[in-house]
Amino acid sequence: MTNDTQNFQFMDHLRTALIKLIKLIKTIRFYPAEHPTLKQVSEEALEAFRPLLQDGNLAINIRKDRILHEDKTCGAEHTNIRGLAHFLFARRIQQLLFLPELTARDLILFSRNVILKPTDILEKGGLQELLLAEQATGIWINELDLSVIRAAKLRIEDRRGKTSVSSDEQLHEATTGTEAIKQLEGIATEKTGNSSMDEQLINLLTLEQILTQVPRESSERRFKQLLDRLPRQLRQHLTEEHLALVLQTFRTLATLVGNRQLSKSRRSEALYCLNQLTEKDVLGFLINTLCTRGVPKPLRDQIMQTMVFLREKTVRPLIYRLAGEKDALARKLLSSTLAKLGPIAIPDLLLALQDERWYMVRNVVAILGQIGEPRTTSHLHPLLWHEDLRIARETIRALAHIGGDQAVKSLLQLVDSGHCELYPQTILALGIMRNPAAVPSLIKIIKSRDLFMKKTELKISAIKALGRIGALEAAKELERLARRRTLWGKSRLTALRIQAIAALGQISNPSSKPVLEALSHERDQRIAQSASRTMNQWPEL
Repeated sequence: MTNDTQNFQFMDHLRTALIKLIKLIKTIRFYPAEHPTLKQVSEEALEAFRPLLQDGNLAINIRKDRILHEDKTCGAEHTNIRGLAHFLFARRIQQLLFLPELTARDLILFSRNVILKPTDILEKGGLQELLLAEQATGIWINELDLSVIRAAKLRIEDRRGKTSVSSDEQLHEATTGTEAIKQLEGIATEKTGNSSMDEQLINLLTLEQILTQVPRESSERRFKQLLDRLPRQLRQHLTEEHLALVLQTFRTLATLVGNRQLSKSRRSEALYCLNQLTEKDVLGFLINTLCTRGVPKPLRDQIMQTMVFLREKTVRPLIYRLAGEKDALARKLLSSTLAKLGPIAIPDLLLALQDERWYMVRNVVAILGQIGEPRTTSHLHPLLWHEDLRIARETIRALAHIGGDQAVKSLLQLVDSGHCELYPQTILALGIMRNPAAVPSLIKIIKSRDLFMKKTELKISAIKALGRIGALEAAKELERLARRRTLWGKSRLTALRIQAIAALGQISNPSSKPVLEALSHERDQRIAQSASRTMNQWPEL
């Protein structure tokens, strides 16, 4: 018999067993405990479960709209099974573990308690506590800790022994009970081999259950086993549908690694697990999803946070993807993530400046500007004279963002070089930086001879920059310009005068106030209104 056939038969048996369980839950609502019909239905349900328990335990996982066995949905087409999933999920059941010792009584007690209202179940300590109170041990709910199962079974066996057997029988039953536990754990039987029950249970866990259990796990050995299982489980969920769960995995590990109250060994185990998840396939999934249109913004933000948390391991994959990415939104997200990585990303970004593709160099320059690390200025300086003006302009913006004396010096060298195409942007950048070191060069620009008013736009840019800087030493020259008159080129001169008046208002030198008062009475209404407006906005001393 092939594996596919065996799997099909198993899922068919499971579907039948779940339908029988649904029937039992419905029946339990109408018949008292000793009614023959109830006994018959419970025995039918037990018979349906027996083929599933021949080789050991049966674990099924509960979701809001489906029931799973080893990540395979059972009875997806069956309305009643989907209804059972919703019914159990509402009662906070995420996993059901059926043991080979399952009895009809276990099934009856489970069904009788599960039909209680969720609030009543919660008030009574949960469904598992209700079952244990009635000594039902064939079904376990959301329980992963073997020590809990072992202790509960031994307590129940002990109570049974004290009330129903003689001392000799009690010894025999206790021994039998211990052997049953050992067989369940797979310690010394031919059927279970050498694997422990811990490992068997952990192998049945879903990724959600592992993430829930790891932070609260008391056993060092099981803590390690859970983390060993986690990478393989996560790799089975590298789909957009499970993105939130993948991100939760990284958050859980980050919490463990950063928890100073945990033992050093546990934090080391968590860090080792994290390193296993920073390999090409997982990082590739995160980056691909980040670049996929339609992903909700909150999840995108979480991906970026995860990439930043993983630090230098993500830098090269992000740069590699940026180099080949054609989608504008994706490039923006990749660039933002690299910028958030900060100085960690700088060494690889500087290497990427050697790329032959102009757009790649421009993107890297923009990222370095966002990072704003002054030590990158010397690497950006040569790009101010790049033959591709798109790169040169991006370099100006980057240096303006980085700031500092070295950046100002680089931009002033560009001004002195006579690169007319980049003059306006360079001067604007100097104003944005508000560095006093730029003031002498800016004053030199507005004082330069311009008989035919061809430098008007350049001078306006310089005046704006001086106003932003608040350069007191420029006030006298700006006052002179604001008062200037001419017989030709009046419109251009008027534009210069209006800009000079605005700059004087930004500088707010007290000696400029009389000049502005006089200008507020000019015949030219544009000049008069500009001066009056500036006076009205003059700061009170």
